[in-house]
Amino acid sequence: MMTTTTREGECKSKTDEDVIMQKESMYLRALLSSPKMDKGRIKEALLRLMYLEMLGHDASFGHIHAVKACVEPEVAVKRAGYLATTSFLNENHDLIILIVNTVQRDLKSDDYLVVCAALTAITRLVNEDTVPAVLPQVVELLMHPVAHVRKKAIMALARFYQKSPQ
Repeated sequence: MMTTTTREGECKSKTDEDVIMQKESMYLRALLSSPKMDKGRIKEALLRLMYLEMLGHDASFGHIHAVKACVEPEVAVKRAGYLATTSFLNENHDLIILIVNTVQRDLKSDDYLVVCAALTAITRLVNEDTVPAVLPQVVELLMHPVAHVRKKAIMALARFYQKSPQ
């Protein structure tokens, strides 16, 4: 007698996985559309969305929520937002404009973890049009007191040069 699978790791077939992932997608859609969602649960929902998308299922409804999480003041949520955003989007996506504004603000942060998250995001999402918007701030970070920030700034500048040699 076949038992009902409750987790995707226990699936016997692709059909079983699709059913579970469809339910997960509906649950996450409802969770993220809730206006009173706890900030701590946003991080978990974004990571679950990334898993959903990595398995090949549609998670495009959550892309805007990942971008919104980048604006959150809590560092853990912000970092999860940047991670999800870099996972979901590419350099030509329409939401990149929103990320650039957030990155510009976060590059000026006093918290080096926020600065590092922003540098990592722009390193992965930069395109030729967005380089001039963040270039001056990244150059300033070459003098940051934290060595890790300086390293990430150099990596970002190298990526900028690859995208826009001029």
